[in-house]
Amino acid sequence: MADPAVCAFLTKVLCSQQGRLEWGQLPGHVAGLPEQQLRQILEEGAPERFLQAGGAGAAGAASSPAPARWVLAVSAVRLCPRMECGGGCERLHLCKLNLLGRCRVRSCKYSHDVFSETNRKVLKNHELSGLNEDELRVLLLQNDPFLLPDVCNFYNKGEGNCQQDNCNKLHVCRFFLRGKCRFLKCKRSHNLLQPNTLKLLLAGGVDDKMAWNIQTICDHKTAELARELGSQKVHPSNPTVSTHGEEKKHIVGIEGEHKSSPDQASLLHVFMDHLQQRVKAAPPPPPPKSTQDEEKKKNNEICLFYVWQFCKRKNNCDMIHYHLPYRWQVYTGTNWNDLSQMEEIEKAYCDPTITSLLNPPINFKTMMSYTNPVRRQSTPSSVTKPAKFIFTTKWLWYWKNDLNQWVEYGQQDGQRQGSSLSSDDLENLFLSQPDGTFQFQAGSQQYEINFKDMIQRNLLYQTQREVQRRPKYVSPEDVKKKKGHQDQSPASIPEPKYPKEWDKSLLPVIGYKSIEVSKASSEYTTMEKLFQKTMNDYTIVSIKRIQNPSLWQVFQWQKEQMKKKKGGQDIEEKLLFHGTGWSNLEAICNDNFDWRICGTNGTVYGKGSYFARDAQYSHKYCQAEAKLKNMFVARVLVGDFVVGHATYNRPPAKSAGLTNCYDSCVDKMLDPSIFVIFEKYQIYPAYIISYTEEKKCVVA
Repeated sequence: MADPAVCAFLTKVLCSQQGRLEWGQLPGHVAGLPEQQLRQILEEGAPERFLQAGGAGAAGAASSPAPARWVLAVSAVRLCPRMECGGGCERLHLCKLNLLGRCRVRSCKYSHDVFSETNRKVLKNHELSGLNEDELRVLLLQNDPFLLPDVCNFYNKGEGNCQQDNCNKLHVCRFFLRGKCRFLKCKRSHNLLQPNTLKLLLAGGVDDKMAWNIQTICDHKTAELARELGSQKVHPSNPTVSTHGEEKKHIVGIEGEHKSSPDQASLLHVFMDHLQQRVKAAPPPPPPKSTQDEEKKKNNEICLFYVWQFCKRKNNCDMIHYHLPYRWQVYTGTNWNDLSQMEEIEKAYCDPTITSLLNPPINFKTMMSYTNPVRRQSTPSSVTKPAKFIFTTKWLWYWKNDLNQWVEYGQQDGQRQGSSLSSDDLENLFLSQPDGTFQFQAGSQQYEINFKDMIQRNLLYQTQREVQRRPKYVSPEDVKKKKGHQDQSPASIPEPKYPKEWDKSLLPVIGYKSIEVSKASSEYTTMEKLFQKTMNDYTIVSIKRIQNPSLWQVFQWQKEQMKKKKGGQDIEEKLLFHGTGWSNLEAICNDNFDWRICGTNGTVYGKGSYFARDAQYSHKYCQAEAKLKNMFVARVLVGDFVVGHATYNRPPAKSAGLTNCYDSCVDKMLDPSIFVIFEKYQIYPAYIISYTEEKKCVVA
């Protein structure tokens, strides 16, 4: 049987990636797990946890030894549909509309607390305790039909005659959505991707990628049911009223007409009007073939070595080979084709004042050309590579001032003092958390940037401004001049400074490396002494150093921001302990501490991540059933602190002003032993100490 903790982590990974991942991408998210072992875990955990779909001969997770193309997260967890539940229910009790982000009732009678005591029990029973709210939403949406828009009752009765014009309910087989349709030739539609159905799903909060996931899961369940019943037991029905071609393709297996890749499903909504002109049975466009298939297997970035001179890996290179550091393409329904006038398009896109072009017609905000999607491929961001790589993409960040002018961050606009952020600062933050929010200071004002919405907000006045990220223009002539040459001024871009103990040969561009610390080193001795101050009777098995360049750079940036707020004074930094379960280790090393993900063991001093001065305290929160326990040693910028309170969602203000807040909360002001951190960028997960509860032998 597969390790439940590993299965739980894989589910978390899939849900953080919109519910599914291509098989080839999955190993990159579970570093250290051999591919053969990963395949075995997926097969042993299926079909309750994972569905493999779209690959050669893969109808289900365990039906074929060959890896399938897509891996989707499935689960039996469901919302309770009752308006009033008497208790004893093994389902989640949550407001459906709130989960979809659409509840507008001020005093809603349904729970909005995903992690209430009863809901936590349900999640634990389904081994889903490690999911945060967004990940749980994804899992429920693609598995629980209760969250979908209502199906039309008239369509699901008799001959399926719905007389209502522009019916706002789904014209889909209700049994198909539950995976219980027994008809080989069902007269109701099993196609969630047809234009009218997809429009209703989009309006109901289900995006096109999620619709593809739901279609795939429902197809699989229907195919499995058909196999269980046997062809002689499947009831025939009148196929003449079928709304989409040969319905049997959906019953016999998921290799039928809905075998479209999620990448293509994401484009479906822009083809709706076009599709309506076709026969109703027309499927979504097939995935690109030949060279397009090869490109899908590649990293979506352009190879720096190929642009510079040549790439020694040639056809084995995982990146795109193109002669420019950028490439503009349009999707024609079957293939991605290069656009002509590449230089003109790039030059316009690099200008933050230009939002669209007439010739060729491109909308840079929607990345569309008429109804055809457009994409821009480029070399890696300049902040991810050393300065010697001259063809990296330099991204510039802008905000719009009162005169509707775009001002680069770090520059003055003539009206007010420039921000303490530069474009490189923002780029580093954006790459570490593309959907995150960050606070910074400009003059006396505190601001927050939301990368997901690309909005900057003043925390005091609540005014909002647009934010843009555009590349710095590089002409084809510039590329020709620099080909084969290295940057002559590498000192102009300072190299990031990492701790002296780090192994500089193991610095991944994305993610982290775990390096075991030598027991003979002073580094090991320091951590050992810190741990054994209160845990002297326990045996340390290993101490591993976490090297995550992205998190380290953000941590250093946060330290500088806090230092500027204090007028240049040093910020108090401590080495503190944090106990957690095995299933959270990977997430913390990759994405840092987040109390919503790592659990809510206590909120006595505020809703944040808790750290302890003494390892003995954190020991209580390590995985109880595990013989080998793991505890983090984190670098924490505690700064100025105050005694916390259970109601705090952030540190309180030092005075009446909203912008001058404490940095953290504690259990007591005199010699505090517990620290609560609300901003995860004040934390860096530095070490993992693995230890056992086998007590040392003490000779009397």
